[in-house]
Amino acid sequence: MGHKPMILCEKHDHALPDFEKYHGIELIRHPYYNIPKRMLLMKPKIVSDHIKRFVLKHVQNVDLIISRYPHYCFATCSLDLDIPTMYIPATVHWRYLSKSSENSGLKPKFFNFVWKPILDHIESKCIIMSDKVITLSRHISSCLAQYYAFAPETFVVNPPGVDLDRFGEYDDSMEIRREFNIPPNRIIVLYVGRLSVEKNVGKLIKDFKIFGKNDVQLLIVGYGPERLRLEQLTNDLNMIEKITFVGPRKDVERFYKAADIFVLPSKYEGFGQVILEAMAAGLPCIAYKRVLPEYEVASEEIIEDGITGFCVDPSNEDEFQEKLRYLIDHPDIRQEMGKIGRKVCATKFTWEAHVRGLLNLMNSCHSQS
Repeated sequence: MGHKPMILCEKHDHALPDFEKYHGIELIRHPYYNIPKRMLLMKPKIVSDHIKRFVLKHVQNVDLIISRYPHYCFATCSLDLDIPTMYIPATVHWRYLSKSSENSGLKPKFFNFVWKPILDHIESKCIIMSDKVITLSRHISSCLAQYYAFAPETFVVNPPGVDLDRFGEYDDSMEIRREFNIPPNRIIVLYVGRLSVEKNVGKLIKDFKIFGKNDVQLLIVGYGPERLRLEQLTNDLNMIEKITFVGPRKDVERFYKAADIFVLPSKYEGFGQVILEAMAAGLPCIAYKRVLPEYEVASEEIIEDGITGFCVDPSNEDEFQEKLRYLIDHPDIRQEMGKIGRKVCATKFTWEAHVRGLLNLMNSCHSQS
Protein backbone atom coordinates (compact mmCIF):
# COMPACT_ATOMS: atom_id res chain seq x y z
CA MET A 1 0.00 0.00 0.00
CA GLY A 2 3.04 2.25 -0.09
CA HIS A 3 3.47 2.36 3.69
CA LYS A 4 6.59 1.33 5.58
CA PRO A 5 5.74 0.74 9.27
CA MET A 6 8.31 0.84 12.07
CA ILE A 7 7.58 -0.14 15.69
CA LEU A 8 9.28 1.45 18.71
CA CYS A 9 8.58 -0.42 21.94
CA GLU A 10 9.93 -1.49 25.32
CA LYS A 11 12.31 -4.44 25.70
CA HIS A 12 10.16 -6.23 28.28
CA ASP A 13 12.27 -9.39 28.07
CA HIS A 14 16.08 -9.21 28.34
CA ALA A 15 16.39 -12.08 25.86
CA LEU A 16 14.82 -10.03 23.07
CA PRO A 17 17.14 -8.26 20.59
CA ASP A 18 17.33 -4.47 20.43
CA PHE A 19 16.51 -4.62 16.74
CA GLU A 20 14.81 -7.17 14.49
CA LYS A 21 12.54 -7.49 11.49
CA TYR A 22 9.17 -9.22 11.85
CA HIS A 23 7.39 -9.93 8.55
CA GLY A 24 9.40 -7.10 7.04
CA ILE A 25 8.49 -4.61 9.81
CA GLU A 26 11.33 -3.01 11.77
CA LEU A 27 11.11 -3.47 15.56
CA ILE A 28 13.37 -1.24 17.66
CA ARG A 29 13.31 -1.76 21.43
CA HIS A 30 14.45 0.49 24.25
CA PRO A 31 15.51 -1.00 27.62
CA TYR A 32 13.14 -1.20 30.56
CA TYR A 33 13.74 1.95 32.56
CA ASN A 34 14.61 1.10 36.16
CA ILE A 35 13.90 4.14 38.31
CA PRO A 36 15.87 4.56 41.57
CA LYS A 37 13.71 4.20 44.69
CA ARG A 38 14.36 7.77 45.77
CA MET A 39 12.81 8.98 42.49
CA LEU A 40 9.79 6.65 42.27
CA LEU A 41 7.31 9.41 43.08
CA MET A 42 8.23 11.04 39.75
CA LYS A 43 8.42 7.80 37.75
CA PRO A 44 5.77 8.69 35.09
CA LYS A 45 7.55 11.94 34.19
CA ILE A 46 11.02 10.36 34.23
CA VAL A 47 9.89 7.50 31.97
CA SER A 48 8.38 10.01 29.53
CA ASP A 49 11.67 11.93 29.44
CA HIS A 50 13.59 8.72 28.66
CA ILE A 51 11.13 7.89 25.88
CA LYS A 52 11.55 11.38 24.39
CA ARG A 53 15.26 10.79 23.89
CA PHE A 54 14.61 7.33 22.43
CA VAL A 55 11.95 8.57 20.00
CA LEU A 56 14.11 11.49 18.87
CA LYS A 57 16.77 9.05 17.62
CA HIS A 58 14.38 7.21 15.32
CA VAL A 59 11.92 9.66 13.77
CA GLN A 60 13.95 10.79 10.79
CA ASN A 61 11.88 10.45 7.60
CA VAL A 62 8.76 9.52 9.60
CA ASP A 63 5.49 10.88 8.17
CA LEU A 64 3.03 9.79 10.87
CA ILE A 65 3.23 8.57 14.46
CA ILE A 66 0.65 6.24 16.05
CA SER A 67 0.85 5.77 19.84
CA ARG A 68 -0.99 3.14 21.86
CA TYR A 69 0.43 4.09 25.28
CA PRO A 70 0.13 7.52 26.97
CA HIS A 71 3.82 7.87 27.88
CA TYR A 72 4.86 7.38 24.24
CA CYS A 73 2.20 9.74 22.93
CA PHE A 74 3.01 12.42 25.51
CA ALA A 75 6.74 12.15 24.82
CA THR A 76 6.21 12.35 21.06
CA CYS A 77 3.82 15.30 21.18
CA SER A 78 6.04 17.18 23.66
CA LEU A 79 8.93 17.07 21.19
CA ASP A 80 6.99 19.34 18.81
CA LEU A 81 8.23 17.38 15.80
CA ASP A 82 5.69 18.76 13.32
CA ILE A 83 4.70 15.16 12.54
CA PRO A 84 0.99 14.21 12.65
CA THR A 85 0.23 12.01 15.67
CA MET A 86 -2.65 9.62 16.33
CA TYR A 87 -3.36 8.30 19.83
CA ILE A 88 -5.20 4.96 20.23
CA PRO A 89 -5.83 4.46 23.98
CA ALA A 90 -6.96 1.01 25.10
CA THR A 91 -8.54 2.33 28.31
CA VAL A 92 -8.51 5.27 30.69
CA HIS A 93 -4.95 4.62 31.78
CA TRP A 94 -5.07 5.43 35.51
CA ARG A 95 -8.43 3.73 35.96
CA TYR A 96 -7.03 0.53 34.46
CA LEU A 97 -4.01 0.66 36.80
CA SER A 98 -6.30 1.22 39.75
CA LYS A 99 -8.66 -1.66 38.91
CA SER A 100 -5.88 -4.11 38.08
CA SER A 101 -4.16 -3.51 41.44
CA GLU A 102 -7.22 -3.97 43.66
CA ASN A 103 -5.86 -7.22 45.15
CA SER A 104 -2.28 -5.92 45.36
CA GLY A 105 -0.48 -4.81 48.47
CA LEU A 106 -0.33 -1.33 49.90
CA LYS A 107 2.73 -0.27 47.90
CA PRO A 108 1.17 -0.49 44.39
CA LYS A 109 -2.00 1.17 45.66
CA PHE A 110 0.02 3.95 47.28
CA PHE A 111 1.98 4.72 44.12
CA ASN A 112 -1.15 4.57 41.94
CA PHE A 113 -2.71 7.14 44.25
CA VAL A 114 0.39 9.36 44.20
CA TRP A 115 0.85 9.04 40.43
CA LYS A 116 -2.79 9.76 39.59
CA PRO A 117 -2.41 13.55 39.01
CA ILE A 118 0.67 13.02 36.81
CA LEU A 119 -0.86 10.16 34.81
CA ASP A 120 -4.12 12.05 34.33
CA HIS A 121 -2.16 15.10 33.15
CA ILE A 122 -0.13 12.99 30.72
CA GLU A 123 -3.15 11.29 29.14
CA SER A 124 -5.27 14.43 28.94
CA LYS A 125 -2.37 16.17 27.17
CA CYS A 126 -2.17 13.23 24.77
CA ILE A 127 -5.80 13.76 23.85
CA ILE A 128 -5.35 17.53 23.44
CA MET A 129 -2.09 17.41 21.45
CA SER A 130 -2.84 14.47 19.15
CA ASP A 131 -4.24 15.14 15.69
CA LYS A 132 -6.67 12.22 16.05
CA VAL A 133 -7.76 10.14 19.05
CA ILE A 134 -9.08 6.73 17.99
CA THR A 135 -10.80 4.18 20.22
CA LEU A 136 -11.76 0.57 19.58
CA SER A 137 -15.22 0.91 21.16
CA ARG A 138 -17.95 3.42 21.92
CA HIS A 139 -17.55 2.35 25.53
CA ILE A 140 -13.96 3.63 25.73
CA SER A 141 -14.89 6.85 23.92
CA SER A 142 -17.59 7.44 26.52
CA CYS A 143 -15.25 6.65 29.43
CA LEU A 144 -12.52 8.98 28.17
CA ALA A 145 -14.98 11.79 27.43
CA GLN A 146 -16.52 11.52 30.89
CA TYR A 147 -13.27 11.04 32.82
CA TYR A 148 -11.39 13.94 31.20
CA ALA A 149 -14.42 16.14 30.45
CA PHE A 150 -13.99 16.14 26.66
CA ALA A 151 -16.74 16.35 24.07
CA PRO A 152 -17.72 12.89 22.73
CA GLU A 153 -16.86 13.99 19.15
CA THR A 154 -13.21 14.28 20.27
CA PHE A 155 -12.93 10.52 19.72
CA VAL A 156 -13.31 8.41 16.58
CA VAL A 157 -14.39 4.77 16.99
CA ASN A 158 -12.66 2.24 14.73
CA PRO A 159 -13.33 -1.33 15.97
CA PRO A 160 -10.70 -4.00 15.35
CA GLY A 161 -10.99 -7.08 13.20
CA VAL A 162 -10.28 -10.76 13.64
CA ASP A 163 -8.45 -13.33 11.52
CA LEU A 164 -11.16 -15.73 10.34
CA ASP A 165 -8.61 -18.08 8.80
CA ARG A 166 -6.55 -18.43 11.96
CA PHE A 167 -9.54 -19.13 14.19
CA GLY A 168 -11.50 -21.31 11.82
CA GLU A 169 -9.16 -23.09 9.43
CA TYR A 170 -8.76 -26.43 11.22
CA ASP A 171 -10.11 -28.49 14.07
CA ASP A 172 -7.83 -30.70 16.16
CA SER A 173 -10.06 -30.67 19.23
CA MET A 174 -9.36 -34.33 19.97
CA GLU A 175 -5.65 -33.51 20.35
CA ILE A 176 -6.48 -30.90 23.00
CA ARG A 177 -8.77 -33.36 24.77
CA ARG A 178 -6.03 -35.98 24.80
CA GLU A 179 -3.44 -33.46 26.03
CA PHE A 180 -5.59 -32.53 29.03
CA ASN A 181 -7.33 -35.91 29.57
CA ILE A 182 -10.80 -34.59 28.75
CA PRO A 183 -13.32 -37.28 27.74
CA PRO A 184 -14.63 -36.99 24.15
CA ASN A 185 -18.23 -36.17 25.11
CA ARG A 186 -17.48 -33.68 27.88
CA ILE A 187 -18.58 -30.10 27.13
CA ILE A 188 -15.69 -27.62 27.26
CA VAL A 189 -16.29 -24.11 28.58
CA LEU A 190 -13.38 -21.81 27.74
CA TYR A 191 -11.88 -18.64 29.23
CA VAL A 192 -8.94 -16.95 27.51
CA GLY A 193 -7.22 -13.94 29.04
CA ARG A 194 -5.00 -12.51 31.71
CA LEU A 195 -5.47 -13.78 35.26
CA SER A 196 -5.77 -10.44 37.03
CA VAL A 197 -8.35 -9.11 39.42
CA GLU A 198 -10.35 -7.03 36.92
CA LYS A 199 -10.94 -10.15 34.79
CA ASN A 200 -13.20 -11.50 37.57
CA VAL A 201 -12.16 -15.14 37.02
CA GLY A 202 -12.74 -15.92 40.70
CA LYS A 203 -16.46 -15.22 40.17
CA LEU A 204 -16.44 -17.56 37.17
CA ILE A 205 -14.88 -20.37 39.22
CA LYS A 206 -17.46 -19.94 42.00
CA ASP A 207 -20.30 -19.92 39.46
CA PHE A 208 -18.91 -23.07 37.86
CA LYS A 209 -19.21 -24.93 41.17
CA ILE A 210 -22.86 -25.82 40.45
CA PHE A 211 -21.76 -27.76 37.36
CA GLY A 212 -19.48 -30.03 39.39
CA LYS A 213 -21.68 -33.07 38.81
CA ASN A 214 -22.25 -32.30 35.11
CA ASP A 215 -20.09 -33.61 32.30
CA VAL A 216 -18.53 -30.17 31.80
CA GLN A 217 -14.91 -28.94 31.89
CA LEU A 218 -13.67 -25.36 32.35
CA LEU A 219 -10.40 -24.55 30.58
CA ILE A 220 -8.63 -21.37 31.72
CA VAL A 221 -5.98 -20.26 29.21
CA GLY A 222 -3.67 -17.45 30.28
CA TYR A 223 -1.44 -16.30 33.09
CA GLY A 224 -1.21 -13.41 35.53
CA PRO A 225 -0.75 -12.34 39.16
CA GLU A 226 -4.01 -13.96 40.31
CA ARG A 227 -3.14 -17.50 39.18
CA LEU A 228 -2.03 -18.91 42.54
CA ARG A 229 -5.04 -17.46 44.34
CA LEU A 230 -7.40 -18.84 41.69
CA GLU A 231 -5.79 -22.28 41.84
CA GLN A 232 -6.20 -22.26 45.62
CA LEU A 233 -9.87 -21.25 45.24
CA THR A 234 -10.38 -24.15 42.80
CA ASN A 235 -8.80 -26.52 45.31
CA ASP A 236 -10.93 -25.16 48.17
CA LEU A 237 -14.09 -25.76 46.12
CA ASN A 238 -12.99 -29.34 45.29
CA MET A 239 -13.14 -28.54 41.58
CA ILE A 240 -9.62 -29.56 40.53
CA GLU A 241 -10.91 -32.32 38.25
CA LYS A 242 -13.37 -29.99 36.49
CA ILE A 243 -11.24 -26.83 36.14
CA THR A 244 -7.95 -26.89 34.23
CA PHE A 245 -5.38 -24.08 34.33
CA VAL A 246 -3.65 -24.32 30.97
CA GLY A 247 -1.24 -21.38 31.37
CA PRO A 248 -0.12 -19.09 28.52
CA ARG A 249 -0.23 -20.60 25.03
CA LYS A 250 0.81 -19.37 21.60
CA ASP A 251 -1.54 -21.85 19.91
CA VAL A 252 -4.65 -20.39 21.52
CA GLU A 253 -6.70 -20.91 18.35
CA ARG A 254 -6.62 -24.67 19.01
CA PHE A 255 -8.43 -24.17 22.32
CA TYR A 256 -11.20 -22.13 20.73
CA LYS A 257 -11.76 -24.90 18.19
CA ALA A 258 -11.82 -27.54 20.93
CA ALA A 259 -14.33 -25.62 23.09
CA ASP A 260 -18.13 -25.55 23.01
CA ILE A 261 -18.84 -22.28 24.88
CA PHE A 262 -16.76 -19.16 25.56
CA VAL A 263 -17.11 -17.05 28.71
CA LEU A 264 -15.63 -13.65 29.61
CA PRO A 265 -16.56 -12.55 33.17
CA SER A 266 -14.48 -9.32 33.08
CA LYS A 267 -15.39 -6.21 35.02
CA TYR A 268 -13.07 -4.01 32.94
CA GLU A 269 -12.39 -4.32 29.19
CA GLY A 270 -11.54 -1.66 26.65
CA PHE A 271 -12.97 -3.85 23.90
CA GLY A 272 -12.83 -7.63 24.35
CA GLN A 273 -10.80 -9.05 21.47
CA VAL A 274 -11.11 -12.59 22.86
CA ILE A 275 -14.88 -12.44 22.24
CA LEU A 276 -14.18 -11.77 18.55
CA GLU A 277 -11.72 -14.67 18.44
CA ALA A 278 -14.29 -17.00 20.01
CA MET A 279 -17.00 -15.87 17.58
CA ALA A 280 -14.60 -16.36 14.66
CA ALA A 281 -14.10 -19.93 15.90
CA GLY A 282 -17.85 -20.49 15.91
CA LEU A 283 -18.48 -20.33 19.66
CA PRO A 284 -21.47 -18.81 21.47
CA CYS A 285 -20.25 -16.27 24.04
CA ILE A 286 -21.37 -15.16 27.50
CA ALA A 287 -20.16 -11.88 29.03
CA TYR A 288 -21.41 -9.22 31.41
CA LYS A 289 -23.22 -6.07 30.34
CA ARG A 290 -21.82 -2.59 30.87
CA VAL A 291 -23.20 -1.43 34.22
CA LEU A 292 -21.27 1.52 35.62
CA PRO A 293 -19.31 2.03 37.75
CA GLU A 294 -18.39 -1.59 38.50
CA TYR A 295 -18.67 -3.22 35.07
CA GLU A 296 -16.90 -1.12 32.44
CA VAL A 297 -17.04 -3.37 29.38
CA ALA A 298 -17.90 -3.25 25.68
CA SER A 299 -19.42 -6.72 25.33
CA GLU A 300 -22.77 -5.39 24.07
CA GLU A 301 -20.96 -3.83 21.09
CA ILE A 302 -19.75 -7.29 20.05
CA ILE A 303 -22.27 -9.90 21.24
CA GLU A 304 -25.80 -9.70 19.84
CA ASP A 305 -27.75 -10.74 22.91
CA GLY A 306 -29.74 -13.93 22.33
CA ILE A 307 -28.33 -14.27 18.79
CA THR A 308 -24.55 -14.82 19.03
CA GLY A 309 -24.51 -15.34 22.81
CA PHE A 310 -25.69 -13.61 25.95
CA CYS A 311 -24.90 -10.32 27.66
CA VAL A 312 -25.69 -10.89 31.34
CA ASP A 313 -26.88 -8.34 33.90
CA PRO A 314 -24.26 -8.40 36.70
CA SER A 315 -26.89 -7.35 39.26
CA ASN A 316 -28.65 -10.69 38.71
CA GLU A 317 -26.56 -13.16 40.71
CA ASP A 318 -27.96 -16.24 38.98
CA GLU A 319 -28.22 -15.11 35.35
CA PHE A 320 -24.65 -16.05 34.34
CA GLN A 321 -25.18 -19.61 35.62
CA GLU A 322 -28.63 -19.79 33.99
CA LYS A 323 -27.33 -18.76 30.55
CA LEU A 324 -24.38 -21.12 30.83
CA ARG A 325 -26.67 -24.00 31.78
CA TYR A 326 -28.99 -23.15 28.89
CA LEU A 327 -26.12 -23.40 26.38
CA ILE A 328 -24.84 -26.59 28.01
CA ASP A 329 -28.29 -28.17 27.66
CA HIS A 330 -28.98 -26.98 24.08
CA PRO A 331 -26.28 -28.07 21.60
CA ASP A 332 -28.43 -26.99 18.64
CA ILE A 333 -28.61 -23.42 20.00
CA ARG A 334 -24.83 -23.43 20.58
CA GLN A 335 -24.22 -24.44 17.00
CA GLU A 336 -26.65 -21.88 15.56
CA MET A 337 -25.25 -19.03 17.66
CA GLY A 338 -21.73 -20.02 16.66
CA LYS A 339 -22.58 -19.97 12.95
CA ILE A 340 -24.18 -16.54 13.20
CA GLY A 341 -21.26 -15.22 15.27
CA ARG A 342 -18.77 -16.24 12.61
CA LYS A 343 -20.87 -14.50 9.94
CA VAL A 344 -20.96 -11.34 12.07
CA CYS A 345 -17.15 -11.40 12.25
CA ALA A 346 -16.93 -11.80 8.47
CA THR A 347 -19.15 -8.76 7.82
CA LYS A 348 -18.72 -6.42 10.79
CA PHE A 349 -15.28 -7.10 12.28
CA THR A 350 -12.70 -7.47 9.52
CA TRP A 351 -9.10 -6.28 9.58
CA GLU A 352 -9.65 -4.92 6.07
CA ALA A 353 -12.34 -2.54 7.37
CA HIS A 354 -10.21 -1.58 10.37
CA VAL A 355 -7.15 -0.80 8.22
CA ARG A 356 -9.30 1.09 5.71
CA GLY A 357 -10.66 3.24 8.54
CA LEU A 358 -7.16 3.79 9.88
CA LEU A 359 -5.83 4.82 6.47
CA ASN A 360 -8.69 7.28 6.02
CA LEU A 361 -7.86 8.84 9.38
CA MET A 362 -4.16 8.94 8.48
CA ASN A 363 -4.93 10.75 5.24
CA SER A 364 -7.14 13.15 7.16
CA CYS A 365 -4.24 13.90 9.54
CA HIS A 366 -1.95 14.68 6.63
CA SER A 367 -4.45 16.92 4.90
CA GLN A 368 -5.04 18.87 8.13
CA SER A 369 -1.31 19.30 8.73
